[in-house]
Amino acid sequence: MFIGSNLESIRMLNGLSRKELSEKVDVSEQAIWQYEVKNMMPEINKIYDLSKLFHVKTSYFISEQPDAFKQNSVDKHSIAFRAKSYKVSTKLLNKQHHQANYLSNFTNYLLSYVKSPVMPIFELINQLEDFIMSARDMDRIKIVKMCASISREKLLGNNSNNRLLFYLEKSGIMIYEKSIDNEADAFSFWSDSDIPYIALGNNKGVAVRRNFDIAHELCHLLLHRHIEFDILPQDEYKQIEKEADIFAAEFLLPEAEFINDFNNLTKKSNPDHIKLLKEKWFVSIQAIAMRAYYLDLMTDVQYRYFWSSINKKGYKKREPLDEEIKLAKPVKINSLLNFFFKERVITPEYLLEDLKVSSEFLSEMASIDSRLIDKYKEVNRSTNTDVISNLFK
Repeated sequence: MFIGSNLESIRMLNGLSRKELSEKVDVSEQAIWQYEVKNMMPEINKIYDLSKLFHVKTSYFISEQPDAFKQNSVDKHSIAFRAKSYKVSTKLLNKQHHQANYLSNFTNYLLSYVKSPVMPIFELINQLEDFIMSARDMDRIKIVKMCASISREKLLGNNSNNRLLFYLEKSGIMIYEKSIDNEADAFSFWSDSDIPYIALGNNKGVAVRRNFDIAHELCHLLLHRHIEFDILPQDEYKQIEKEADIFAAEFLLPEAEFINDFNNLTKKSNPDHIKLLKEKWFVSIQAIAMRAYYLDLMTDVQYRYFWSSINKKGYKKREPLDEEIKLAKPVKINSLLNFFFKERVITPEYLLEDLKVSSEFLSEMASIDSRLIDKYKEVNRSTNTDVISNLFK
């Protein structure tokens, strides 16, 4: 029996309309509707076409998914986007909701094999909630800045911003890297299992910009947890985004130390001199200048000259050191899978067969390293060969 809901789910996961999918597999839009809603069995060659298109096994369409994948574990309204504009298309929102849901279910599936301890991120949340309750009469922007300082102390301590992604994963935040969309740089959300997530786009490829994206999303996870982002009025949305930017700037460039560093520069409006601070803080030259300006460390004239220089030097898209500073990558899920495969908690073959997907699918959807899967497949093949050889000795 064909399971139409599986087709609908993977279609939405890939951000395709029924019309778009129909064109890719050369059937009518009505046929796609019948497959999904009426569970009508497609011709066998069309099942193979769908399997190839989505990088799943043919059994994906005729077998039930594991229980962990049968539920909606993420509230669509709670997904925070780091988007280029207020108006994000409904199509993109639906796609990211399905992707968020898949990441959450995939994580729950893997974590079902281990016992997870209470993570430091929850201690921080309790600490911030206590602080916010005690500071109800304080200016909101000041509260945001104080929360950023508390968060940095708890999560990073004296460590460099270059280790930010690693320490956030260590704190209990699940971080994935994936292709998102040109309209959005990153998104974050809490699942109904009370696990925080950040999904980072892989289209920038610039370490210092990624650091700002991470710190921005961290603010949403910590301070905007109960906000329904997709139904916010535009003015409230802009205020929330402003708070996240202020939090990120304070988190990455702590005020007192940053002021001291910036005041030691000889040519404050010269991007090539500000590069010295980029080496220390792993934040873009442009973000450093903006931080300095808002702290009144640069005059209007200096700030205008800075941006003029940025444009003349072609630094708007690519700055000095962007090629040299290594891009941090999430490691937690791949490390967990490596442990599972090494200790034979599960095998790569079992994982792919149970989920009914290919390694390419997991690479695209959850940034799982295909080489890791191939490595342990090869180990298992060698082991099986040894067992067979021993039978004939």
